[in-house]
Amino acid sequence: MNPQEYVIQIEFTDRFGLGYEILETLNSHQINLLSTEATVDKGMMIKFESRSAEKVEELMMAFRSLEGVTQVIFRHHMLWEEREHELRTILNSVSEGVIAVDKEGKVTHINSVALDTFDCAQEDIIGQKMDEFFQTPMPLLDSLKTGQAYHLKEMRFKRGTRFIHYLTSGVPILDDHGQIIGGVATMNDYQKVEDLISKVGGRKRLTTFEDIVYQSAKIRQVVETAKTVAKGKSTVMLRGESGTGKEMFAQAIHMESHRSDAPFIAINCSALPSALLESELFGYEEGAFTGAIKGGRKGLFEQATGGTLFLDEIGEISAQFQVSLLRALQEGTIRRIGGMREIPVDVRIIAATHRNLEEMIQKGEYREDLYYRLNVIPLKIPPLMEHLEDIPRLVQHLVHKVSVKLDRPEICLTMESMQLLMNKHWPGNVRQLENVLERFINTLDMNNMEVQEINEWVLHSKNQSVVCECLPERNESNIQVRMEQQAEMRNRGSLHIDIPISRKWPPLRVMMGEIEKEILKIVLEKHPTSRKAGKALGVSSTTILNKMNAYGIKSSRENEGSDEI
Repeated sequence: MNPQEYVIQIEFTDRFGLGYEILETLNSHQINLLSTEATVDKGMMIKFESRSAEKVEELMMAFRSLEGVTQVIFRHHMLWEEREHELRTILNSVSEGVIAVDKEGKVTHINSVALDTFDCAQEDIIGQKMDEFFQTPMPLLDSLKTGQAYHLKEMRFKRGTRFIHYLTSGVPILDDHGQIIGGVATMNDYQKVEDLISKVGGRKRLTTFEDIVYQSAKIRQVVETAKTVAKGKSTVMLRGESGTGKEMFAQAIHMESHRSDAPFIAINCSALPSALLESELFGYEEGAFTGAIKGGRKGLFEQATGGTLFLDEIGEISAQFQVSLLRALQEGTIRRIGGMREIPVDVRIIAATHRNLEEMIQKGEYREDLYYRLNVIPLKIPPLMEHLEDIPRLVQHLVHKVSVKLDRPEICLTMESMQLLMNKHWPGNVRQLENVLERFINTLDMNNMEVQEINEWVLHSKNQSVVCECLPERNESNIQVRMEQQAEMRNRGSLHIDIPISRKWPPLRVMMGEIEKEILKIVLEKHPTSRKAGKALGVSSTTILNKMNAYGIKSSRENEGSDEI
């Protein structure tokens, strides 16, 4: 029997030698003392462990018999434990992350918000030195040396594969003599702060490279190249199919550049006729045309001065406007409609198109000189079909995004559902994938289902047809390739099961079920009866039959009698 911990409180009228007698009583009853603590009033608390409840009762009687002892009662916790629990509750109730260290820089307290921000567990960080644990200089440690507080300092670093970005303020903790005995810092996730500012100020939060979800080598190469060119001033041309995320990359390039504090303005050049597009980009003077507002209006080139102007669908502009745009790019100045003066503008241009500009030049549909002005640094974003390995991470990211948008519980998909998604052709790329997931989540009847039931519904194999109905046409060549890959794995004598690793894991029993199902399929191919399969796996034929029914597995000999299924 394992020892059980007890806490008792002893109250007494103080007299010489009583504390010694209490400790002697513990020793005489062979009790393992864990800790003692004096109370505010005359008394003390004792924490100990014992294997016998009878011995504890005997100990209580012995304490009560001591001269001067007025009361002996059981307590749930020591006073310091109660204070610790109260402090932890207070820390976890605030919306900011909180972390405290001692004078050596070792972590003494951390709340749940800070644990989420730093992506770590309490048992891993308590007692560890901050700089050694995070492997990066921490501003709170500087406060321990200088005694100076700091406010709203931006911190960015990588921990493992996760990028951590937050704002922090900190102060040193001083004793009554003014000596530094520790420090405490608060922190706010940077993205949440930006989201709040955007919500209050009406500004849309821009994408950064850390927001781009990927694991494939192809996208990693594009990201690394984009990070490099972001530091320069040259015009960037983003090439890629519709829905690949060209505007997302444009925003990330802007945020990585030295212009990140200035405006980022985007315009879809295909959405406006030439005359209106010209007035939007270059602006106009008062009286330039009927309906022109009093005082005229600045165009987007002027509004984006010091920042970035993103010209989406640049391949769709008319031949007439191509001339006006080329002049602005060459001269670095614009002239408002109806105006006479040249206005200098300092704007970095990022353009994007899904069109084949080279072919358009050959047909005389696009100016070659404008093409060379825009295509200084070309970046090609590959279609989704060229980086299918990113789909599991993209799906979990998009499911979370859609669930928040629709105010619905977040679900997770099975390996089978994920495989269906990876076997599809995606002409609309990531945008189409997001639309499919949103349509799928909208089909779930969540009014009468709990979150766990919803997950089980999505995870259950017989509901895969609902996923199929939401998906585009099957790409049979991809399915055939994957079937051949699976067959090759089996011929090698090994079992290969894809379990997507994401922010939210499927339940363990579901993953184990997938493995069990795959094993049954393979064994039944070689031993096509329940009796033979049961013998091969060391279980009864009834067990095999039950599992086949549960997983919907059909045997090639299912019509030969129940004993030979």
